[in-house]
Amino acid sequence: MANRKRTTQSQRVTMKDVARHAGVSQPTVSFVLNDRRDVSIAAETRTRVLEAAKELNFQPNRAAQSLRSNRSYTVGVIADRLVSQPYAGHIVLGVQQAVQEAGYVCFVVETAQTSDGGKAAVENLVQQGVAGLVYAAPGPEYVTPVAGLDAVPTVFVNCFPPEDAPAVTVLADEYQGGYDVAAAVFAAGHTTVAFLGGPEDDYACQERKRGLERAAADAGIPSTQVSITFGTFQVGSGYDLAVEVLYDVAIRPTAIICGNDRMAVGALMAAQALGMRCPEDISIVGFDDQPDLADQMHPPLTTVALPHQQMGFEAGTLLLAQAEQPGRHLVSCEYVARSSLAAPRPEGS
Repeated sequence: MANRKRTTQSQRVTMKDVARHAGVSQPTVSFVLNDRRDVSIAAETRTRVLEAAKELNFQPNRAAQSLRSNRSYTVGVIADRLVSQPYAGHIVLGVQQAVQEAGYVCFVVETAQTSDGGKAAVENLVQQGVAGLVYAAPGPEYVTPVAGLDAVPTVFVNCFPPEDAPAVTVLADEYQGGYDVAAAVFAAGHTTVAFLGGPEDDYACQERKRGLERAAADAGIPSTQVSITFGTFQVGSGYDLAVEVLYDVAIRPTAIICGNDRMAVGALMAAQALGMRCPEDISIVGFDDQPDLADQMHPPLTTVALPHQQMGFEAGTLLLAQAEQPGRHLVSCEYVARSSLAAPRPEGS
């Protein structure tokens, strides 16, 4: 037992070991590893210390550092219905990646199943001295932060503060994503198009519709050639709306742009129920690139991928930047081309 204890202790690398390896004093090591920019240290010395710490696999004692510097190395992620989502949960992963690179850890509080909306848990985090808070939601919506915590650095990702109060907010560029997918539809040769949106007052729906309208204008498509209806972002809503627009033979569209992938599933079911094939008779595109859905459909769905992980990374980076940058920071969406979009069938064929 004594030998085992000596071996364990001999493997524990200290700042004194790093100082000896780098040929500098222990205070110098402390200043470098704690990123004390108020102390003048030569760049060559700083590099030598960091290389020595890496070579020796030095692991800082964050608890001790926090006590010495009165600085927390914990970030609280306040998640509302987020961790149960198959893709929005990647926001948490992105935050973790950003803060872990800087030596911080995440503590996630899921508020959906709490009677007080997570108030007690969040207040407890703040009392323990978290470095900051990240509020996150599965879709762009308003969230109400815990009152009385204005002094704590806070970032909102995929959500907004109440009444659009000034705050650092990270969102997907829904407008750009809506533009890109609609532009691809028009570039394929479609001139009569239907847009099946979610709720009319939904932020994502509004922005995707706005992108579609801009793309139509840029392609020279008259507004009369683009029908717009609103639903609920659910499969059944996509089915019902698609039946309506496809049943009218006189102005039947050759392509349907859906508000999200679930609505696209419903639209595809409606087309099949009416004896239509995709993409031979009707092209259908979605939005979200929902995992285990969009790429598993028959045919695989052309869509737009929401950058949840990158949004989380951006939020974590902004939080630790220690510089207030209020306003909306938009993260680009990625157009994903698959086989549900093709050129329209020539007339008379």
